[in-house]
Amino acid sequence: MRSRFTFLFRRKLKLQIITTSLTGGLVAGYIFSKYKPIVRAEADISVKVGERISTLPTYSMTEVAKHTTAEKGYWLAYKDGVYDITSYVENHPGGKMVLRSAGKALEACWKIFTMHDMDHVYEILEEYRIGNLPPGEREVNQREQEKITDLFQYDPERLNIKENFFVRSKRPFNAETKPSVLVSSFITPVEQFFVRNHMHVPFVNINEYKLEIGNGKSTHSLSFDDLTEKYQSHTITSTLACSGNRRGAMNNDEQGTIRGAPWYVGAIGNARWTGVRLRDVLQSLGLDKEGKYVQFYGLDCETPKRCYGGSIPIEKALSDDVLIAYEMNNESLTRDHGYPLRIIVPGSIGARSVKWVNRIVVSDKESDSPWQIFDYKLLPTSVKQPQKSDYDAAPAIQDLNVNSAICYPSSTEDGNKVKILSVQPNHNDIKNKKLTIKGYALSGGGKQIQNVQVSLDHGKTWLQAELEQLAEPHMRAWAWTLWTYHIPFDDLPSKPFDIICRATDTNANSQPESPVGIWNVLGHMNNAWHKITLQIDEKCLKKGS
Repeated sequence: MRSRFTFLFRRKLKLQIITTSLTGGLVAGYIFSKYKPIVRAEADISVKVGERISTLPTYSMTEVAKHTTAEKGYWLAYKDGVYDITSYVENHPGGKMVLRSAGKALEACWKIFTMHDMDHVYEILEEYRIGNLPPGEREVNQREQEKITDLFQYDPERLNIKENFFVRSKRPFNAETKPSVLVSSFITPVEQFFVRNHMHVPFVNINEYKLEIGNGKSTHSLSFDDLTEKYQSHTITSTLACSGNRRGAMNNDEQGTIRGAPWYVGAIGNARWTGVRLRDVLQSLGLDKEGKYVQFYGLDCETPKRCYGGSIPIEKALSDDVLIAYEMNNESLTRDHGYPLRIIVPGSIGARSVKWVNRIVVSDKESDSPWQIFDYKLLPTSVKQPQKSDYDAAPAIQDLNVNSAICYPSSTEDGNKVKILSVQPNHNDIKNKKLTIKGYALSGGGKQIQNVQVSLDHGKTWLQAELEQLAEPHMRAWAWTLWTYHIPFDDLPSKPFDIICRATDTNANSQPESPVGIWNVLGHMNNAWHKITLQIDEKCLKKGS
């Protein structure tokens, strides 16, 4: 059956985009038959976008439905308006990739449009207006709107957002921890832990929840109680970091703008995770001696067949510390962090620690999820407009690289935008006549941080920072290192000056001086020296003299 689709908008605190038509209704109906109750959307449109323009031609919804391919173009209908968004899709960062991986134009257009802050969607859409719907079809579309559920309205309540986070997108919700908050404690409190969501947060009925584990031939089903009662618990302290952390610093005029959320230094956090070893579960089910990969799929789905997923090599899956986790910092997982179960793959990029996991598959192949075969890959610096062959040639990112960042002093503003930070030393600094500098460092694959160095002269000389880290077994150092350096007031320049940090791990891996050589269009794995520029308040310095 030919897919018929259109976009409808409504306003409820923030503008949102939702799909309609028979296909859209069935998709939403399927999803929320699992995540009850069903709530019907309201129509309350107060903008002029989509109103009839008498000078434009008329196109029926049948005609709109024919334009769902690259050859025929991509059309959408909203209210009385018809829109040709082909050029938008082709030129949008990541647009072609999403279309290839989505499989259906409906899913692709949903994905591409929801990359935006919904407050700007109206303005964007009207630029692509080509015509009107026939009289009467607008009313049909509005009646279809009653079948659509806004998935994001079930997202959890989030407290103290402005105090703790820089919000990178509202729908889906993505927020990084502010730098000074980040290094205020070795264990990051749950309410201050960064949030990385690719879609809406699923609403899970724990009484109906099942974790399916299999190999493509047979499948075992475990309830939440089965998992927590039948297997021994295990706790690790591990840092989770998005591979796009520090992405914002990769942009430059020569190489171009990178794609993805412009994270500063806060898409990272350190927590205690409690759960059961994945190895124990696989062994108990006889699934530990077959396959090359273990695939994970979550309940955060765009469509019934397109859910977030990823995979790791079987050797990693059978190691000591990969968890099916149900607690974070000795409390049940929150909804933003994967309730009721999530995978924790320590030492690897956060994308592999799949949240809301409900399906685990042992296979000879990697996951075919777009987030495994497209999104989280390190493409060569020369690639500016990725093609499918570029992704096919690049392996999926697994382990984190060595990295560090300066988090204090910091601004309450987005660090990507702060050129010179005006600093007033705190009371203890004035008393000790030293300016305190703090940050974090980490490495991937279980490697421990050996040292962190600070430079005040653009890397000519380096000074050793004090380290706070756990004593962990060899190649099982999963937690970050916090570091501190105190600069004597007498060594502080009167003019703005740079502070640079770099870290080295126990395998002698260190950070490159500049992101130029590691630039990649998707903005992953930026681990160049981190630099901030300070201007010290001279009045405060005089108090310490």
